[in-house]
Order: sequence, then C-alpha cells, then structure tokens
Amino acid sequence: MESRRGQLLAVGTFPPETGRGIEAAAAAVGTTTRFIARDGLAAALEEEPLALLLAMDGPAAATTCLEIRTQPRSAAMPILGYSPRRGDLAFTELFCSGGDDLVEQGSGDALIRRLRAVITARSAASAAPEADRGIAVVAANDPQWRSVMGRALNGAGYSVRFVATGAELEALAAQAKVVVAADDLQPEGAAPVARRVRAAGSESPWVVVAPPKRMVAAARAVRSLVRVAPVDSFAPPENVLFVLNELISARGVDQRRSPRILYGASVAFRAAGRDEDEVGFSYNISAAGLYVRTLAPPDPEQQVWIDVWPPRSERRVRLAGRVAWRRLFGESAKTGVPPGFGVQLTDGLAGDLGRWETGYEELRRSMMGTLI
Repeated sequence: MESRRGQLLAVGTFPPETGRGIEAAAAAVGTTTRFIARDGLAAALEEEPLALLLAMDGPAAATTCLEIRTQPRSAAMPILGYSPRRGDLAFTELFCSGGDDLVEQGSGDALIRRLRAVITARSAASAAPEADRGIAVVAANDPQWRSVMGRALNGAGYSVRFVATGAELEALAAQAKVVVAADDLQPEGAAPVARRVRAAGSESPWVVVAPPKRMVAAARAVRSLVRVAPVDSFAPPENVLFVLNELISARGVDQRRSPRILYGASVAFRAAGRDEDEVGFSYNISAAGLYVRTLAPPDPEQQVWIDVWPPRSERRVRLAGRVAWRRLFGESAKTGVPPGFGVQLTDGLAGDLGRWETGYEELRRSMMGTLI
C-alpha cells in the first residue's frame, strides 16, 4: 500500500542487498519504495512520487535526469543520485543534469536525512512565501538546457521566460531582471544581441554561457559590455546564480580582502564529535569559509569538521568551523543559493587552515581580471 507521503521512486539497476537498504531507509521516514527500469519512468512519474533515487551507473543516468527535467510536472521533483563514488565528477555530472544531491551507495542514514528534508519541504510548501525577484529570460536552442537552467532560476525566486532565438530575446530583454543566454544563440550569437540591448538602454545583468572550448571567445565578445559575464556551460547551473548575484550587486571583482569565489569540490563534513561523515559539494569559498551544497545541512551555530581538497593543493585538509547559516531544501530562495550551509572556519589540523588560505589565495590571484 502506498504511503500518503508518496513513494520513493528508485530508477535503474540495484542489487538485491542494496535494494533492501533503500527500502529500509524509505520505511524509516514512513514512505514506500518502487523500483523501476528507466524505460518505465514516464508512466511512474504520472503518480507524482515523493522523490526519485537515480542509479548513477553510466551515461544513461545523466540523460534520464535531463529528460525528467524537460517535463513541467517533474520540474520541482527532487532527484537524488545514488552513486558508488562520491568524487567531484559524480557531483558535477548530477548537478549539470538537474539533480539535487548525491547519496553514497550503502549509506542508509544519509538517504534517510535527505528524504526527511524532502518531506519537511513538502509539508511546508503551502506556507512558504513566494520569492519574487522579477523575470529571468533564458535564451537557447536546446530545450533540455533551457529546462535545467530555468529550474535553477525559478528555485532562486525568478519568473522564467524561455526563448530560442536572438530576435525573441531582444523583444523580451526590456522586461528582464536578468538574462541567461547561450553564446551560440541563433542566428548570430548572444553578444551582438547584448550590445544592441545595452545601446537601447537596458542595464539588466547578462550571463553568456559557453562550453570550455568557446569560453575565451565568449569572454572577448562581451568584454566591453558592463554587467555581462561569461560562465562555463559544463559547470552546474547554480554557478550562473552566483555570477548573477555578483553582477546585481555591481561588485564585479570583489575588492574585499577575502571575496567569495566559485569553487566546486566534494566535501566530507560531520558535526564535531560524531562518528560518520556526510558528503556535500562546495559552492563558493573565501579565505575564512565555504558554502557547502547539501539537502542535509547541520544546525546553525553547530561546530563541524570539514575534509576537503583546497584549490591548487596536492593534499586534502581537515578543518574545523561553525555553521554560520543554512538554507533548507524548499525554503524561500531570496538568497539565490542552492540548499546547503555556510561555514566560518576557525581551525585546522597541523597547519591545514594555512594550506586552505594559501590555496584560496592562489585561486583568487588566477581569477583577477574576471567576474568569476
């Protein structure tokens, strides 16, 4: 019998013992589990499951995630990747496809905590205030890319409009609070449209998204335009939110001693004194802290231990800090950041805090002269 909380939909191939562990985790939060193959997904989504647990067992997983995000009814459904590994590549693959968090295979407690976060968010959905940050125009020919990017912007409180051509973008640009455009927008690319819109008087921030091989050309094309920045299309879509926030605040390159910088790396964290690590993914960092993406953030003011690979470093470091703030899954997104928590670093093992600061400083210097 299906729980009134909805089912956990487990998609892909799961060995019997693994499946039993997933069922036990779902039962612990008062819901049931349904296992299906990828070719049975469309019909199962009609039943509006509580969440989807996706076996990250090959390229088909990312394709499945993207296909789900193109369906309007499934845009808000949380997708958890279930992976035998927890490295940077696994997180990036999932986030770029529209997923929400990664669960390491065999970690029943981690799955329980994330399912509880989803249930809490569903219960509070009707009471949550709407974040209204204005219209975001997403311009690209690829409907899957538009859907994933639109979901990130919608989650940050924007009302999203989709267009597929430069002419459509130009017609809507005057209404836009922000614009996100593919650099190869048909028929002439995004940069010429941005120049015409600027000449017409619009000052809305623009992000031009380009694959790595075109990033240098994209940056050159918009260099003379104020509040326009390039972003790597192979990075998680939430990176666009970070850059938009920087452009909105008109800081460009932050002149503070320790500006925040985008940096993605897997992070093991635990409440101080606990036995087991959780796993998250860093979103941005400073010399004195970092923000960690996760659906299971620790409580505010809690002391935490962090294990992470600093930028430009040859070894991981173990750090201690305090949870300065957090954003829960489903909360109003006026902050414009994904669910997770911010850590103020206070200490480290055997010089590790100094190693973190050195790695941060090397990354900051390498990014001087850019908006990211």
